[in-house]
Amino acid sequence: MRNLAIRFFNDVPVVILTVIESIIIFAATMVAKLAFTQIAPLPAAWWRVGFALLLLWVWRKPWKKFTEILPTHARGWLWLAALGISSVFMNTTFYMAIGTLNVGVAVAIEFIGPLAVAVMTGRHWREYVGIIIAVCGIVTLSWSSFASQNRTSLSGLAAILISGVLWGTYIISGRRIALGGRPLDSMTIALTIGFAAQSVFLMLPGINGVIHPQPSATWLRQPWGPPALIALMFCVALCASFLPYIFDLFIMRRTLPSKFSVMQSISPAVATVIGLFFGEVPTIVDTVGIGLIIVAVFITFSSDERAAGEAGAKGVQL
Repeated sequence: MRNLAIRFFNDVPVVILTVIESIIIFAATMVAKLAFTQIAPLPAAWWRVGFALLLLWVWRKPWKKFTEILPTHARGWLWLAALGISSVFMNTTFYMAIGTLNVGVAVAIEFIGPLAVAVMTGRHWREYVGIIIAVCGIVTLSWSSFASQNRTSLSGLAAILISGVLWGTYIISGRRIALGGRPLDSMTIALTIGFAAQSVFLMLPGINGVIHPQPSATWLRQPWGPPALIALMFCVALCASFLPYIFDLFIMRRTLPSKFSVMQSISPAVATVIGLFFGEVPTIVDTVGIGLIIVAVFITFSSDERAAGEAGAKGVQL
């Protein structure tokens, strides 16, 4: 099974891996948003990150190999801290944003981070053309989503802009960690740092949100409510954090930051399609935006050269 998983992540085209990852993430995100009627977004984000970190610790057992994975210099610790804090607070601010904004709007605006990375690190004309077309698609989806809403939230807008900046930081620092030895173990240490920082602010609200439900809560007030919510957040953490972390490390190791960033432009389109299963039917304008993003990804990867070879990375081991 382990060898099969390694072959899957090393041999499947990175674009396909990105699509699969996006489907898993946004399906879990839509489920998590439904739970916001029971627990506020920020406490929900704390539970999500905590369970994802727990899964990584149980799987990787980093305490058995601290001497091998812990940095020996300050720069290494700074990269770990950048990765952990950007990842954890990216998810936190994203949950804060989708508490007041539609998921499609939030995902589209958040792409400002990967877009900035693509512009700064791109080296080929395909990436720049892809970026331009991707911007057109994202602007189209954003305009359509905003036009369909009665109002926008300034707090949600500020949160998603911050999340976008953190997403860009996550890509740069994640690429650095992915190229090093034992990337999954390093990711575990990085997220531990980020979760510790997040817990300073959200541990008590997270626990209190389950013990003392918010006024809008319904089934959480039932005797079976708290265990059910915790089980739900565990599933969300598995699908929206734990599995995507694994996907990202393999993808980042096999491709350049610029191409990784353009591939993330698939996200608004996938979020829109996932919304169909939750009663969100895209308009004609939405469809145009999705089409532009697909064209952008196609142009970016129209070269016969494999991303893995271009990035100079070897196969990744679990």
